[in-house]
Amino acid sequence: MKKRFTPSPNPKAVSLQLFIFISLLFVISYIAGGCTDNCEVESEYTYMEPVYTSVEDLRSSVDIIGPQEMKQAGKIFFKDNLLYINEPNEGIHVIDNADPSNPEAVAFIKVPGSFDLAVKGNVLFTDSYIDLVAIDISDLNAAEEIGRLEDIFDHYNSYGFYTDPQRGVVTDWQEVGSVKVFESDCEGGIQPWGGVYHDEGLALRSSASFDAALAVAPSNPGIGGSMARFALSGDYLYIIDMSDLQSVDVTQPTAMTMGTEVHVDWGIETIFPNGDVLFIGAQAGMHIMDISNPLNPSQISTYRHVTSCDPVIVDGDFAFVTLRSGTECQGFTNQLEVIDIADLSSPQLLHVYAMDNPHGLGKDGDALFVCDGDSGLKVYNASDVSTIDKNELAHYQDIQAFDVIPFNNVAMMIGEDGLYQYDYSDLNDIKLLSHIEVKTPDVND
Repeated sequence: MKKRFTPSPNPKAVSLQLFIFISLLFVISYIAGGCTDNCEVESEYTYMEPVYTSVEDLRSSVDIIGPQEMKQAGKIFFKDNLLYINEPNEGIHVIDNADPSNPEAVAFIKVPGSFDLAVKGNVLFTDSYIDLVAIDISDLNAAEEIGRLEDIFDHYNSYGFYTDPQRGVVTDWQEVGSVKVFESDCEGGIQPWGGVYHDEGLALRSSASFDAALAVAPSNPGIGGSMARFALSGDYLYIIDMSDLQSVDVTQPTAMTMGTEVHVDWGIETIFPNGDVLFIGAQAGMHIMDISNPLNPSQISTYRHVTSCDPVIVDGDFAFVTLRSGTECQGFTNQLEVIDIADLSSPQLLHVYAMDNPHGLGKDGDALFVCDGDSGLKVYNASDVSTIDKNELAHYQDIQAFDVIPFNNVAMMIGEDGLYQYDYSDLNDIKLLSHIEVKTPDVND
């Protein structure tokens, strides 16, 4: 019998194979134990319990009061020289913006649980926790609720305790002590906001950044115009509710009616109307919806990207999308994408531009405005979408920029510390017109 030849093992090859094997074991054990590592006791966690308000009290709380200092800036909407700025969970500031260099606060509409808004004619639409509310603003000194669709936001109770038949709706959180958190208490691991849902409350790490005003909702709605979850098209209001698209006939605000609720995708965040089409930004992509049948939207196509927060705007044959990393999105991509949408059934990525942490964006003519988070507001000449990065016109640093509405040569930009307005009638000489400051409450007050 012929003897089989067996070569001697190469020591270097054996060492390399052993290193790879050990490395793979380490990676697998890290992944498998990732949740365990994140969920083990990290000393004591702060325990927060929900504060409930009865549904009856909430539904009788809409009120018009005089101008108030802005303590937190949220979504923005502009119409007929009036600028509406949401203060999350509190209501809506109304600003007379006929003279952008001298904006004047004229009223505050108190709406508990308001995070999003849209205005059609003399009617303002906003959410109030689980309801959609229509408010007559024809006389800002006597604004009043004229319509309400109750329990339209059924995802509000996604975590089980945000609404309760006896206690009402979660409207705040209060610290009641501390609690130890074990692996069995957090099957899904530590949440992006730095804690876990625990019993009927929240257990927070000491390092967690917690804002009770925003934490009343299971999903923080975010901020701003291009980041809106409300969109009007004709006589119809379209609303994003976590994973679903809702359509509402608002022809008669006193008797609003719902259309078909369409499941779109997990993590849908923003909505932008363009004719008979809606562009919906999601953490995993951009969805294009046909609304030619207004109360029965249908999906045309989806453009997929890496997991990341995703506002979108549209101009002609191009969609402009910003992707950012962040606590809610858990992604690592920060960029501006330009997508060819000439064929709505087959959107194609054309160009990608690096950004720092882009949020909202807006476009008027050739001027493209990008709110790049802590890096401030950036303005580009986007007449040639293939050279946007080479045509930066202005960069306003030292502000945290969230969203912007450019209209009629005035850019209305909302940031962490208030409203900034810029005159861009001359793109080579953009000027700051005004700033309304957010009066952040002193934590010691």
